[in-house]
Amino acid sequence: MPILLAAIIETLIYLAAIPVSGAFVLSTANGLRYGVGVGVFGLRGAVRRARRYRAGGKGGAGLSWDVARRLRGARIRVAGRLGLGDAASTALACGALRALGAGRAVVDVTPVFDGDGLCLELQGMIRLRSGQIMWAMAMSRFENIRRRIARWTDIRLKA
Repeated sequence: MPILLAAIIETLIYLAAIPVSGAFVLSTANGLRYGVGVGVFGLRGAVRRARRYRAGGKGGAGLSWDVARRLRGARIRVAGRLGLGDAASTALACGALRALGAGRAVVDVTPVFDGDGLCLELQGMIRLRSGQIMWAMAMSRFENIRRRIARWTDIRLKA
């Protein structure tokens, strides 16, 4: 029994250390197109899946906001070009994006001043370990259960 327990613990440790990469691509060339991809052990697979564009603006990335905000230690990188047709608006938007990236993310957005319409080409990457995802999902579920129990215990008795 101790050997089996040690093997299970060792397997979980190895599973928690697997690097996971998520990539997204957003472009306005030929209409609004986006792509999302996830790869394990390498970046190439995630980027290749993300470049398979989808038309339109519907759909989600797959991770809920509750789980995404609990991710700690993730490396996030966003690079691309942005042009809004107006030089002042373009400079303001690029500055705002770079200011948002001052924390955990690295944002490298190049302004495009010579276009007359909207020009957006962004490519982003997030890298983390699978253990971080599992921990964030577990904490999110735990917080959800705690909120439900707190709401249930706050109900007044009718006796």
